[in-house]
Amino acid sequence: MTQNLLSHKQVTNLIKAVGATRTVLIEGEAGSGKTAIAHEFKNDPFFANHVIVEPIDCTQLSDGSVWMPDIDREEGVSRELPNERFGVHRENQKGVDGSVPIVVCLDEIAKARQFIKDVLAPIVYERRIGQYHMPVGSVVFGCTNLSTEGLGDSMQGHLRNRLVIVKMRKPTKDEWVRDFAIPRKLSPELIAAVEMFPQVFDSFMDYQSGGKYEGKPQHKHNHWIANPADANQEQVVTPRSLHAASDIITLAKRAGDVDDETLQCALGGTLGYGFAAEMTSFIRFGRDIPSFERVVADPAGCPLASSPVAKIVQVFQFLTQASTYEHAEAVTEYIKRMPGEMQSLFINSVANSTAIGLFATNKIFGKMLAENRKFFN
Repeated sequence: MTQNLLSHKQVTNLIKAVGATRTVLIEGEAGSGKTAIAHEFKNDPFFANHVIVEPIDCTQLSDGSVWMPDIDREEGVSRELPNERFGVHRENQKGVDGSVPIVVCLDEIAKARQFIKDVLAPIVYERRIGQYHMPVGSVVFGCTNLSTEGLGDSMQGHLRNRLVIVKMRKPTKDEWVRDFAIPRKLSPELIAAVEMFPQVFDSFMDYQSGGKYEGKPQHKHNHWIANPADANQEQVVTPRSLHAASDIITLAKRAGDVDDETLQCALGGTLGYGFAAEMTSFIRFGRDIPSFERVVADPAGCPLASSPVAKIVQVFQFLTQASTYEHAEAVTEYIKRMPGEMQSLFINSVANSTAIGLFATNKIFGKMLAENRKFFN
């Protein structure tokens, strides 16, 4: 029976629900955002009273990097003292007043050497590191790639039987824009490119037997995404590489002396050269748009971008930069001067983003929504 693939949000909710008692192992495609869950927990109110340690790359662990023996000569015994990276110590362990629960992400655990897996087993099954038990409420979860990707991920049967193993799918384009790109204020040029090319969020499994493109010869290949069957593949588009590309675009723009050729090479070395070529055109068109500050200052008189691509970039510029009700009112007034298709994109993007709260009570936005209902039939 085929196992269902869970969304990023579903996996996150599962870890919150059972992670203090059972260890969830997340299997998913490379770069799909598995480890990002640990970083997101740092800002999650659910874990406000936890210590979130940095994700632990299990492939880098060696003998002694989990716990070390310590000899107590007075007592004539030895003890196993945990490495400080796990957040457990004499003052922060089970049974100590004031101890704080810990959240530990064991990244790439299925790639770890077998003796490391054996050393990590008490953390996974007992919430214990060496001699110390983790504080009550501590959460442990693991991340690994799909075994079908051929990246060396394997777990013995008796180990797997002690885990709650779920497969996490890549986010859809809409999920990535709503839950990741806009909240993190990624480059509007990048978001616009993804909006135009949503196939960057396809999975290699979509192109296999039983996948969504089976029987559709026009969809035989997608060279922009990771394909385990292609041993010569270089850089590809993943949520992780998109975040890196956004940093490159933003920093290059800020520096001001990175030419287009250099920028395209940098993006090609991050996303792959096929998608980077498309991406560069969005950056060039994005230079045609007025600044956010200029739009807010004069939404009725500020000139409109000339090309459709620039207008798409501008929609996401507004969604990543608007932070007040005054901003929302100004950009909505500006958008109302654009063609209906752009207004429709704007309405859909607002409705599918965390910015909806800014616009929901905006009378201009409500009027625009009523006037563009024909685009939603």
